[in-house]
Amino acid sequence: MSLVLLHKLSLVELPVALTVGDDVDGLRILKMAGHVKAQIPPPIRTVAGYDQPPAVALEITPLGRRMLERFPLMPN
Repeated sequence: MSLVLLHKLSLVELPVALTVGDDVDGLRILKMAGHVKAQIPPPIRTVAGYDQPPAVALEITPLGRRMLERFPLMPN
């Protein structure tokens, strides 16, 4: 999943805000792996649970670029 998100990020102009929960989680994994630089605010506790403010993918790192080259997406 995170690798697919990395490929999607490589196709758009950065920075870009991500608001969908799965995308934010994937961005968090990519950031921890050193594949992207990103700003991910912590979730905000609400009466109904938690709300995740948008996360921002700032750039793909050189390591992330190598991952894109090494693991291209396969056509369906």
